[in-house]
Amino acid sequence: MKALLFPLLLTTTLALSPRPKPPSDKCPPFSGDFIINYFQLYPENADWDPARCLLWIGCVWNATVATYSPYTHKTTVYEFPGTSHTGSVHIGGVAWDPYSPNLVTILTDSARPWDTAGADVSGEHKLIKWDAVRGKAVWEVDLTRTTGEKYGGFQDVETDRRGNTYVVGTWPGTVLRVDKTGKKVKEWYVPKPLPPTTERGIGGLAVVKGTEVLLASGPDGGLLRFDMTKELGRPVEIKIKNGRKYPLTDAAYLPDRYGGKVILVALGPDGIMVVKSDDGWKGAEYLGTVANRPVSGLEGGFVTAATQVGDAIYIVNGYWDIPWVPGTVAGNRTLFPWLDITADVDRLVWG
Repeated sequence: MKALLFPLLLTTTLALSPRPKPPSDKCPPFSGDFIINYFQLYPENADWDPARCLLWIGCVWNATVATYSPYTHKTTVYEFPGTSHTGSVHIGGVAWDPYSPNLVTILTDSARPWDTAGADVSGEHKLIKWDAVRGKAVWEVDLTRTTGEKYGGFQDVETDRRGNTYVVGTWPGTVLRVDKTGKKVKEWYVPKPLPPTTERGIGGLAVVKGTEVLLASGPDGGLLRFDMTKELGRPVEIKIKNGRKYPLTDAAYLPDRYGGKVILVALGPDGIMVVKSDDGWKGAEYLGTVANRPVSGLEGGFVTAATQVGDAIYIVNGYWDIPWVPGTVAGNRTLFPWLDITADVDRLVWG
């Protein structure tokens, strides 16, 4: 049965120091730090939709999805009946489809792998293809029918130009491929023998637009390359010049600003790793790491992703606030900062 989404509330946000930028193809120029003012938003992943000039946000603890306009400061939040506000299910992965601009991919995920560091990978894992124009699901698929709850921790999604959707699992480290109809799910990359589920694997995925290259962020700050034309995924390690090792990686992102030559990998408390390739990701070079910036009164954030909004590059800050508000499954936070790191990344990329 397909989940239905319903709009909840509209709110406004406080914009901080916007700076002019050259206009994009469609959306007005936008840059500068801003704050989304919405109770219990708790972003985990996000993606920019240039067709509608909206930011799509996976709201992890409440298992909802939000859209935010940086131009009108309007936030709309959608709920999944039976999934949202349960506490047992998260929503993190959310991605606009550059090959089908009316579609957005939404990923629900069991909380158990994250609560147990992979010891328990059971629970709900659903992939939903959402029509942003018609306002309803095109299809949804239950991924547990494929996994048999033998692996999980699904948290990031990407789509190729044939309409296939790739879903990354972190515990241990897998990639599923779902065809454009949502009817066929393939264990595209599942190591054999399967490592223990407590072994942390891939954190994020990123497709190099217009190519057949799928990149993945490894658990130690490394990068893997996959060929999406293959029936089964075969990871190839990308040698990174001057590379550094990190104990934790999360979502990976290829901003349009750098033409698919620069990947940004979230590092939790360490910030954003910036890596560049000039040879189609056969090799790469570590350029540096952009640290998170504390915001007075809004401390405690850890970097879960990076995304482009308009013309600028932003850190996505996640928060773990304990205790939960009684009667809810999230903390007592209302203001969520989005920090413009464009100048920092530009300096690393262009000097």
